[in-house]
Amino acid sequence: AGMNVLEIGTGTGYNAALLAERSGPGHVVTMEVDPTIADHARTALTKTGYSIIVITADGALGHPDRAPYDRVIATAATPKVPYSWVEQTRPAGRIVAPLLGTFQYGALACLTVHDDGTADGRFHGEASFMPLRARRPQPVPWPLTEDHARTSTTTLYPHEPFNQFDAAVAIGSILPECTTGHTRRDNIESLRLFHADTQSWAALTPATHNSAHYTIAQYGPRRLWDELEAAYHWWIDAGRPDHTRVGITVTPEEQTFWLDTPQHPLPSMKRRAV
Repeated sequence: AGMNVLEIGTGTGYNAALLAERSGPGHVVTMEVDPTIADHARTALTKTGYSIIVITADGALGHPDRAPYDRVIATAATPKVPYSWVEQTRPAGRIVAPLLGTFQYGALACLTVHDDGTADGRFHGEASFMPLRARRPQPVPWPLTEDHARTSTTTLYPHEPFNQFDAAVAIGSILPECTTGHTRRDNIESLRLFHADTQSWAALTPATHNSAHYTIAQYGPRRLWDELEAAYHWWIDAGRPDHTRVGITVTPEEQTFWLDTPQHPLPSMKRRAV
């Protein structure tokens, strides 16, 4: 009660009304990037008697005019926690946001802001939300052509990061800003990995239906599959840690991930050129 709250993603306004029921009149600011949706929510909240400020703007920027906030809650996913949210939250305040994971799984991050201007916290379960409009990932043109790709073979089939939540959170945090995918041709499924900034990609395909060997194709300045295998081996050696052991720290310069405590950062994969 009495806390100042910033909500990112107004939608119908229903969640903002719930927040206002707890915090009281005049304590909730909610942001919606779509003018039509914002106007609808503003009208609905006024009709139902809630004193809530509805701002039509990009929620990634926050709303400094009403800062500092005791709580920031996002109902839109983002690949990175905008530092503006940290700046606009008072020390000991909390930020709750669904993080758009590299490996197609979203996880709910709960962070505490500190006096030094940083924020950190852990993940608390799966959470899939529509991405912030300004931070939506670009669609990948699957399948990518394999012309000019370097090929090799392996006996490792690391399926867990592609279809298990805990593995995806940990390994996806080691390989940020990558996109995974599946393609099927002639009833043979390929696992694929793509990094937009460098236009690097990798694909694993079974050599035959009954073979324990797999063909690896890699293209671009990064050997993405080599990086994936290294991250996968780390996850296995670490005891297959679940998502609750993975945390995140946000500073003015970067967003980093750790295991159990901020003093144990996740490994950084060496970006080897093809």
